[in-house]
Amino acid sequence: MKAAEAMIKILEMEGIDTVYGIPGADINGFYKYLGESEKIKSFCHRHEEACVHAAGGHYRASGKMAVAACTSGPGATNFVTGVYTCNIDSIPVIAITGQAVTAQLGKDAFQCVDIAKICEPIAKKTYQITDPSKVAETFREAFYIAQEGKPGAVVIDLPLDVQNAEIEFDPSAYKSLTWETPAPKSEDITKAIQMINEAKNPLLLMGGGVILANAAAECVQLAEELNLPVITTCMAKGGIPVEHPLNAGHCGIQVGQPIGNRVFLDSDLVLGIGCRFTDRHTGAIDVYRGERKFIHINIKPSEINKIFPADLGIVTDAKKAILALLEEARKTGRKSQHVDIAGMPQLRKQLARKVDYDAKPINPHRVFHELNQYFGDKAIFTTGCGITQIWSGQLQNIDAPRLYLPAGGAGTLGYDIPAAFGAAVSTGRQAVAVMGDFGFTFHVQELAVCAKNKVPVIVVIVNNAYLGLIRQNQKYAYGYECDVEMPENQGMIDYVKVAEGFACYGERVFDARDIPAALERAQKSGNPAVIDIVCDPQVDCSMGTALNNCKEFVY
Repeated sequence: MKAAEAMIKILEMEGIDTVYGIPGADINGFYKYLGESEKIKSFCHRHEEACVHAAGGHYRASGKMAVAACTSGPGATNFVTGVYTCNIDSIPVIAITGQAVTAQLGKDAFQCVDIAKICEPIAKKTYQITDPSKVAETFREAFYIAQEGKPGAVVIDLPLDVQNAEIEFDPSAYKSLTWETPAPKSEDITKAIQMINEAKNPLLLMGGGVILANAAAECVQLAEELNLPVITTCMAKGGIPVEHPLNAGHCGIQVGQPIGNRVFLDSDLVLGIGCRFTDRHTGAIDVYRGERKFIHINIKPSEINKIFPADLGIVTDAKKAILALLEEARKTGRKSQHVDIAGMPQLRKQLARKVDYDAKPINPHRVFHELNQYFGDKAIFTTGCGITQIWSGQLQNIDAPRLYLPAGGAGTLGYDIPAAFGAAVSTGRQAVAVMGDFGFTFHVQELAVCAKNKVPVIVVIVNNAYLGLIRQNQKYAYGYECDVEMPENQGMIDYVKVAEGFACYGERVFDARDIPAALERAQKSGNPAVIDIVCDPQVDCSMGTALNNCKEFVY
């Protein structure tokens, strides 16, 4: 059979039911058989980067892999940011690119670029298949690599003649590769519990790896067994219910909360599971480390000791580690006597940031108050980058895993709408993209994809008419302001007309009291929708350079 037909059969056997892509001349061999598949649905996007964001959102919301596909040259290079966004957040996707025929490789042919080489530094693995007989084994290995260990993005570049070549392939003989996640050593588990029992104020730091391992519930059980406060990273938001007695919020210099920073700074031992200790979380390393001890559990050996040395590093799957720790904890039967445990619910209320502002223009904090009130846990949220993403991480209440999908490590403007589309497609749930006015113009064309496919994504624009995060950095770090003010976004530019031009519902809101009704009208419209909320341009976002110097702004 044709190699391209074999590719589609392999995708079907690997459980792929959705491809997000854009056809083109050098991928049309693949698309011929994609269009004939009865098991795979394909969506045509308006920009190649958005295809990868949609595939990433698909997985993050549902736990099921999807594929992104596009043609060669600028189509393939547009994939790069999406591949990077998925890979740094450990999201497994297969990104397939078309390519010129093998005889033209390296000869500057039209739209011929070595995308496999370009993506090497920002993907988990890349391939360029030049031998058609290698198609099946390459695809099999690609799925294995994308999912085993620390998941990530895999790029497969397919010359057109390879797609159209005749190969020997027996679908009945195809078998997916399987893998075993490493189990923790029993002595490490024993030592970890001993260290926790010896600590005065230990805490559990839940990272995004816990969500990827589908282990949030077990992680909360472990915290309950040991009586540990739980701090979640941005990527683990929703891993513990907001009102759980042990929930100590987030810590960090940006997507942090006063309660999380306070509890963290009071700690003497941190049990970090599935986390990476990256800069927006830690801030100044000397403050973050202090005199406290760290137990670091991660499935990738190179993550241990990467940022700073751990007192105990355990290379294993998050779920296996949690279950082993839970078993050992139940044997010892000891619980932490952490000083803040009994008063954690009251401490959360006491240190909560103000969100119920009744001001004109609207204080951005109020937007998130209304989102919390209106949607509760009945929507999936995506957010890309900038001051709006930070406010979202600080202020949104998320009660369950896989309902909060930020572009974490990359912080990608334009991620929000296509990721929300993929999340809605994969789950059938309401998806809400929360973004700033500047970020809205990155991949706004994907509203047309939502409208065409009748996927009612709601876009909430926190319109402060500024590059808000950059304005704040210029103001406080350098004492100037340049090229960050965008008053036109609240004036001559009309995002409602933009929405309507893409066959979506649109509404602009000037009064905070009108936000709930606007959200209701958006949902009842049955269409994708844009709610443009005009906010105060001068409101700053609480942040700092270290956990002990985060500046709070109250208006």
